[in-house]
Order: sequence, then structure tokens, then C-alpha cells
Amino acid sequence: MGHERAQALEPQADLEAVRHALIETRQARQALAVAGPPPWNIIPDVRSLLEHARVPGSVAEAAELASLPPLLEAAARLGAYGRSVSAEAPDLARALTGLPTLGPLADLLRRSLDPDGGVRDEASAALKRLRQKGRELRAQVIKRLESYFQGAAAEHIFQERYVTVRHGRYVLPIRSEAKARFKGIVHDRSQSGVTLFVEPEGVVEANNDRVQVARQEEAEILRVLAALTDAVREQLPELERLVEDLGRLDCIFARAELADRMEATEPVVSDEHAARAFGARNPLLLAQQWEAPERPVVPMDIEVGEPTPLLVITGPNAGGKTVALKTLGLLCLIAQSGLHVPAREGTRLPLLRAIFAIIGDDQSVAENLSTFSAFVKQLKEVLEQVDDRSLVLLDELGAGTDPDEGAALAQAALEALAERGALCVASTHLEPLKGFASSHPKARNASVEFDAERLAPTFRLVYDRPGQSYALQIGARLGLPSELIARAEGHRSTQRRQLEALLQRLEERDREEAAREAQLERREVESATRLARAESQLEAVRKQAAELAARSKSEAQRMLSEVRRTVNAEWDKLKKESRTREGLEQSRKRLVETARGLERAAEPEPPGTRPATAGDRVEVPHLGLKGDVLDVDGGTATVQAGAVTIKVPAQALRVVGRSGTTPHPALSPEGRGMKREGASASNPLPHRGRGPQFEVSGEAARRGLSKFERAGSRSIPPEIHLIGRTTDEARDLLEKYLDDAFLAGLAQVRIIHGKGTGALRRAVEELLVSHPLVTSHRAGEGHEGGAGATVAMLGQS
Repeated sequence: MGHERAQALEPQADLEAVRHALIETRQARQALAVAGPPPWNIIPDVRSLLEHARVPGSVAEAAELASLPPLLEAAARLGAYGRSVSAEAPDLARALTGLPTLGPLADLLRRSLDPDGGVRDEASAALKRLRQKGRELRAQVIKRLESYFQGAAAEHIFQERYVTVRHGRYVLPIRSEAKARFKGIVHDRSQSGVTLFVEPEGVVEANNDRVQVARQEEAEILRVLAALTDAVREQLPELERLVEDLGRLDCIFARAELADRMEATEPVVSDEHAARAFGARNPLLLAQQWEAPERPVVPMDIEVGEPTPLLVITGPNAGGKTVALKTLGLLCLIAQSGLHVPAREGTRLPLLRAIFAIIGDDQSVAENLSTFSAFVKQLKEVLEQVDDRSLVLLDELGAGTDPDEGAALAQAALEALAERGALCVASTHLEPLKGFASSHPKARNASVEFDAERLAPTFRLVYDRPGQSYALQIGARLGLPSELIARAEGHRSTQRRQLEALLQRLEERDREEAAREAQLERREVESATRLARAESQLEAVRKQAAELAARSKSEAQRMLSEVRRTVNAEWDKLKKESRTREGLEQSRKRLVETARGLERAAEPEPPGTRPATAGDRVEVPHLGLKGDVLDVDGGTATVQAGAVTIKVPAQALRVVGRSGTTPHPALSPEGRGMKREGASASNPLPHRGRGPQFEVSGEAARRGLSKFERAGSRSIPPEIHLIGRTTDEARDLLEKYLDDAFLAGLAQVRIIHGKGTGALRRAVEELLVSHPLVTSHRAGEGHEGGAGATVAMLGQS
């Protein structure tokens, strides 16, 4: 159903209908990205059944009716799918959830019919009774027939001892010569004539009863099928709507899947009299690339519209001129058919009433048409029908006749098309048309670029500059003798050669400018990526600062509560006990001890046995942190505590030993071939971690407050590649990487292990489950590598 719709898909000329179709495709792509393809499974085509049921009094076959329950089940499944994508695709969700499921009809059909089309005993009480009676009669007849095998003369009468059926009657196989000794009705004989199939006289009445019941059963089955057909006929409008909607939705999701495969974007279709397709790729060439990946498709920018609705493309043969024409035409057609186009974001296309294309050679001996006369005939038809909502594509304009007269006719045709308001893209090799496009106010030059060094086209469109044909160079590349090429070169005029040399220099300059623009674009992308990373790191710093402030506040509240409890306890004792000098002195000492405990928590603790130096393992008591000293500058020490780097007064540190950590090899000067920013002679270790750097001093140090500074981050990549490693190598590399990533402050990492046999993935899974720094892990999403990658969240578990 959807396949037929896709084959019958046609461009629409109504702007709102086109926009609605494009939105449907966009929502279907969003649904595919979130929930995958809809659960179509197998949906039978029931249109012949519905056509049959439309005739009053008709009775459908059981097999036809049995195809309806799977269709109605599909409607229920698709409704559930629609509810799951309602946020991403609201319009499609409404269509999916609105599919008629017709529950009572589906239950009736399932209760009455087997999936293979048999009528169930439960279809009616009469049918169940008749079948039970038929089984009983059949058993009685068979039992009586088998009793004949026990007779004294059975050995001489029966050819073989079994009961069979001939013409709906149960019979016995007897020898032909024993017919006179065995009374009964002969219903059939074997091909050899040796065996006769006889119904004994004693079972004729029982067989008659059984046949009668079988006929009653057939009549009851026909009545059941007629009732089921009537039930279908009553729901015919809803069933026809269901079939129609399923076909439409199938086609919409097919458009979405095609768009995803083409990496297409949604174009802007409007009444604007212009077409601007950036990075456009020909859909037919893309389909060829799917079959032959070694054939790349080169994107091109195609622009035509006011104030220059005429675009004249020149350049070498096999350089892409015709491809440009066809690509623009196809993009306009598929966009107005509701498909997204294989081009970059920002593509804008006009709403067209008609597209006219004169491409190829329609010369015909039978119709007495030459190449030129066939072109003139088609041009006449175009000029009779074209208007301001038309696109005209003309290939090799002015060819097939005298170049001077052909150019004059082509120029007149272009002027006539411009007067009618049509958009026109034409390709040509004629010099006069290059001059026309350069001077006419409604025309614009473009050329397909040619790499003179490689003698090969680049398939890139260059605007506002005519192109050369490069006929001699292409002829040489295709194998013409060098002597012939040299002789042809001698026949060319000096002025012509100078002009082509100038155009070649211009092409070279344009290629260099294009390369510079591409480099600038890459730098812009890199800058945007770094900015996004920096913003992410800043957000992490803010989050860590908020957590540290919350911890400090909680600690202060705990200490205050402790003081209050101590004071209240002493006050209660003083009220209850006798106020002797000794008792008052003991209370004073306990309060003084409590106060000293607060001072020890708020003030810097006495230094250790020696001043802290770079590389020492220290405690920062007033912040409740432990870390490594990275640098000591005067009275301020830089300490790394996990993912956080802080600056605190050196006298506030307590030395507990020497640090056992070393920089990651990739970050050391030897590993990178350069000195890490932030390192110095006094501080050979670079800042570590992606977290913030704090500076704590003076009164802020005593109160546990902090001031933020940006700190250099250790360049641990957010992912590790294990493809190609053995499981043992992968475990060792992954364990070292997880330690480094945790110290660098990464919240999550991606482990790329590929799919393969699954051994590497299982080894990664086992390590992550038991690793103390991994709080959780999951399989990668589609954009993260899917089943070929695992994402792990880091933290102290």
C-alpha cells in the first residue's frame, strides 16, 4: 500500500500542502531518531476483501476474513508507537493514535477463525454440535468397518486391511475376485483393477447419516462466513479509512528513512522567485554511491533567481554542467513531493507550477528531425507554456547548427524566457552567450571548475566567471595522439590562447580562495567546539563550587549545633548541681575546650614538621580536603585535591608524606614534545584536573570561603579506542585510562570496543562492573556508536 503510494508520488503545486508534507517528513525523522521504525511487522493487503464485501449479499472466503485481525492488531501497535513519540511528532502521533482498531470486530474474527483461515468450533453453537456429532458418527462407521477384518474369510477377501474414503464415503479395499462374496456398493477401483473400494451394505445407513451431518456442517460454515462478511460490511468505511491511513503513514516514514540515508535537510519552499541550494547532491548519484561507495558525490552550490533569473553555465565537457541542471530540477521536484533534499541547511526553493527540461538529443530519422530541429520543436512548446512559476533547464544551448546563428537564437530564447518571468539555467560552449551573461542585467555567468594540473574537473560551480571548454586537454586525457593535439593547438589564434591563459589564472586564484575559505570554516568549527567545551567546564566548576559551599555551610551548622549542645548541657548542670568553686572551674574548662575545638577547625592548623613543598601529600584541615602540592609561591601553595585545584596559605597545610602520583605520559614534556602551559621551574608539574582552581587566603581561609580562578585542565580524551586489542591488553589500557580520566575530572567517558564477536565488549563490561571509580555504565546511543561503544559515569562508588 505504501509502496504504491510512493510510486505514485507527484509534486504538489499548493504551498500549504507542500509545507505540511515537509513537516510530516521532519516529524517522522524525529520519531525514527527517538523510537526507531514503527512496528509495521506484516500487514496483509485486504483491499480485495473490502472490494468483495462491498457487494451486498456476497460471502467472503474464510482465508480472506482471517487476514483482517493482523491488520487491526497492527493499528493497535501503531497507536502505542504514536503515543511514545507524541512529544517529537505530535501530528503523526495524532494520526497513529487515531487509527481505527475496531476491537469488537477483531475479537469476533479471532474467535471464529484460525490464523490459517479455518473456521473454529466456537464460531457457533450449532457448528460445534454438528462437528461433535460428525466425529461420533465417523468413529462408529470406522469401528464397524474395521470389524470386517476379523471375519473368517478376511484373508481371502481384503487386499489390505485399512479403511479409506472414496467420494466422501468410508470404504474397504477388497480383492476383485472376492466381489461376489462381499455385498456392498463399489465406489472406485485401483488403476490395475486388482483392488475394488467397496462400501459394505451394513454401513450404508451409518455413512448416509455421517454425510448428512457433514452437509449440515458445510451449510453452517457458510452461514457463519456470511455473518462475518456482514460484520465486515458494516465497518467498511472505517476499514477503508484504516487501509488508506496505513498506506499514507507508510509512505511518510519511507520518505523519512530516505531523507536519513541521504543525510538530507528540510528545504524552505516559498513563493520567492529564486532557488538557492547549498551543498546540493544529485539523488540519483547518491543512489549509485550506495551501490558503489568508491564513487563519491561532489556537492555543489546552485543559485538562480532575482535579480538574475538567467544562469548560463559554461566549462569543460564531463565537468558537471548537465549534472547541475538535473540536480536543481530533481531537488525542486522532490521538495514539492514532501521529501527533504540532499543539501545543506538553508536551502531555499521556489514553488513551481511546471519544470521544462530540454536535455539530450531527440533527433529522429523516422520523424525527420535533426538534432537542431528537435531542439527548436521542444523550445517552441516551452515558450508556449512557460510563465513566472516555471523553471526551464536547457542543456547545450545553441548547439547543432552554425555557432553564430545558434548563439543568436539562444540569446533571443533566453531574453524571451526572462520576459515571461521564468527561472532558467542553461549550459553552453558558445562564446557569445558568455558575453551575453556578463552584460545582460538579468543574466549571470557560472562555470564548472577544471583542474588544469590534473586535467580533471572538480565539479565545483564558480559564479560570475565564464569557463573554458578545455577540449584539447580533455582530448589528450582521453587518448588522442599528441601530434594531433599539437597541430590543433597551432591552429588556435594568439588572442584566444591569451584569453584562456587569463581565465586559467583566474580559476587558479579562485581555487586558492576556496581552499582558504574551507580552512577558515574548519577553524570556526574548531573554535566553536572549544568554546562549547569551555562552557561545559565552567558549568562543572560552578557545580563543584556550589557543592563545596554547601558542604562548608553544613559543617558550620554542625559545629554551631555542637556548641549549643555543650553550652546547654553545662547550663543544666549548673542549675541542678551546687555552685561550688570546683564545679564552676570544671564547667569553665569544658567550655574552653569546646571553644578551642572550634578555633582548631576555623584557624589554620600548625604546620607539620617541615614546610610543604611541591610533591608533598598534605591535608587542608579547615576545608576537610587531602591533596598533592603542585607549587609553592611565597606564602601561597597550589594543591590538587581530586578534580579540584585550590590555592591556600602554606601555613594552613599539614604535610602527611610525599605524593606518589606522576603526570600522565601524554601530558609530560617528553610525551608531548613541548612544555605544558602552567608548568615552571619551581612547579614542574602542570595543573591537573578539569575542575576549578581555588584561591583561599586570609580571613577567607579561616572562614572556609573560596574565590574561583580558571585552571588549566589535563588533556585526557573523553574516549578510548580498544578495537584491535586483545582482552588482556584492553583491560590494562582501560583500567589505566579510567584512573587518569577520574583524576582529570571527567564525569563520563566513552569506551569504543566495536561489535565483532562480543568478547571485547564482555571484557569491558566485567571491568566496569567491578571498578571502584565507575558509578554506572550503559550501552552507547545511536550517535555514540550504538552497540559498538559503552558509556561509563565516573565517581567514587
